[in-house]
Amino acid sequence: MVPEFEEVMNSLGEGEMSEVFQSRFGWHLVRVEERREQNMADEFNRNKAREQLKQRKIEEDLESWLRAMRDEAYIEYRGL
Repeated sequence: MVPEFEEVMNSLGEGEMSEVFQSRFGWHLVRVEERREQNMADEFNRNKAREQLKQRKIEEDLESWLRAMRDEAYIEYRGL
């Protein structure tokens, strides 16, 4: 999280709204509806690992497809 954003968010109580502030992403207003007591790090890490595995599988499939295309390609070299 952007430090400016996190600082403002942590300074607010539940139901409070911040003054307008600026971060490197623009101007913001923050309102804290409620706070979670649950640590979501494990779920975040599982989702991140799942996405990395999907990406790896996509890359492997692409490489396999490219290899098959190269193997099936017929190139005739003629002297000029």
